[in-house]
Amino acid sequence: MLSQVEIAKLINYIEENLRTTTKTQNTFIDPQGFLDRLKTKQNHVVFGRRGAGKSLLTTSLLKDDSTNVIYINLEDFKDISFPNIIIRVLSKLIDELRMLTKQKTYWFNLKAFRLCRNLGKEKRNIDKLISEPDQVQKDIRTREELSAKSKAQMKNVAGGVESQVGVKTEEEIQKSIVENKLEELRKELTSYKSYFEDASYFLKSAPIFLILDDFYFIPKTIQPEFIDYFHRLTKDTDLFVKVATIKHRSKLYKQTQQSYIGTEVGADILDIDLDYTLDKFSTLKSFMHNLLEEAKRKSGANIEVNTLFMGDGFSQLCLASGGVPRDFLSLFVNLGNKLISGELHSIGKIQVTDSAIENIGNKMGSFKTDSAEEREALETYLGEIRNYVYTEKRTNTFLVSKPELEVFPFERQAIRELVDLRLVHLLNHNTSCAPSDGKRYEAYMLDIGLYENSRPRNFNQTEPDDIDENARKDKLRSSPKLALQKLKDKITETGVSNGLQLSDEGNS
Repeated sequence: MLSQVEIAKLINYIEENLRTTTKTQNTFIDPQGFLDRLKTKQNHVVFGRRGAGKSLLTTSLLKDDSTNVIYINLEDFKDISFPNIIIRVLSKLIDELRMLTKQKTYWFNLKAFRLCRNLGKEKRNIDKLISEPDQVQKDIRTREELSAKSKAQMKNVAGGVESQVGVKTEEEIQKSIVENKLEELRKELTSYKSYFEDASYFLKSAPIFLILDDFYFIPKTIQPEFIDYFHRLTKDTDLFVKVATIKHRSKLYKQTQQSYIGTEVGADILDIDLDYTLDKFSTLKSFMHNLLEEAKRKSGANIEVNTLFMGDGFSQLCLASGGVPRDFLSLFVNLGNKLISGELHSIGKIQVTDSAIENIGNKMGSFKTDSAEEREALETYLGEIRNYVYTEKRTNTFLVSKPELEVFPFERQAIRELVDLRLVHLLNHNTSCAPSDGKRYEAYMLDIGLYENSRPRNFNQTEPDDIDENARKDKLRSSPKLALQKLKDKITETGVSNGLQLSDEGNS
């Protein structure tokens, strides 16, 4: 019989550590060696859906005494206008650099003491910029010397020779110039870089990692300019940025007629992708099982994880999570509390589906927060997709033609963002349909929380690991095809403004 006391130990530990902070006790489960990559002297962007483990991975650097880490959560700055947001983050960065240097060297090195003092002064200078207007026109008056030749009848005492002498005059020149904060910050880049070089020297010549967590909270319209500034700050220094963000809620660069602004993935910054796709379902289940085993070990609970589930309960829990660790753990906590109260005796497929439907309100709350100004358009896209797949076709999966994804960039953007927002899940990024028509498709699944109930009538749920006797996934390949032209027409009929901004992928 299951011990409610031991289950409570496990559930309480998971609840306490469900959301990552700098004090979280959870260990990042790292079967792919991402942490070692993150420690290298490179700029990195960590992609992952909300709850995928981005913050847990990046804050793991804080627990490593061999690294010098400055952690900044950009959610704290999301309501600050541009360019003041750069000033605020830069001020925080300078202050954290001062504290880091003080913590590790302050009392043992006079030069380090002076650096800390100068960093304090620099922070105060940066803070003064906040109260100044973003752009100002200044009139500058200067006086310039002009020379003119005039004849002066001067006789040389010795020979009586007539000569010419120069006469100098002055004229006031008035000029009008436009100054803005961003240009002022760029002018000081060299000075700021010198601080990082000096600090790195005092920190045993070790690199300094700047973690910019929750980058996606910055409005997408200003993201390229924001990351561009901090990327410039890293050039030819021992400072390296580690950005954590949601992939299709991010725009890391843009192209103008003159140049690129921002950072280009693969060139200026390397990517680490934490998202698990459901096409490798056995790998995903193994990973999620390891999460529970690690939580059991940390909590000291004396319980066998497998005894908590019956039938396809664990598999359905992995499916309901969409491959997102925090969603998996959140649903498990909800179900675990029902085990403790006696409402459930074990976790089965129906119980998991009920829990996912109960939790959809929380997920939609996050959706509204994360989608920002694109919320109305994305809600409309989600409604149309759900109506077609779930209501009309009575299934949970659908196919999208890869050629059509290139022709309809805004529909592609909508699907990508709904995946990032955990309401649609990628099953396979490259498959065919059945019967084959010679085209390649991407396969997707609606989130289980979008079901109307746990036992929908005349409904056929497709599982990621459904295979026939020839090991083919023909059930998935037979899923209905979502025609993007029809989807576009449906959105147009609603009268809702598209309002979507293409991510980096959409511009490449």
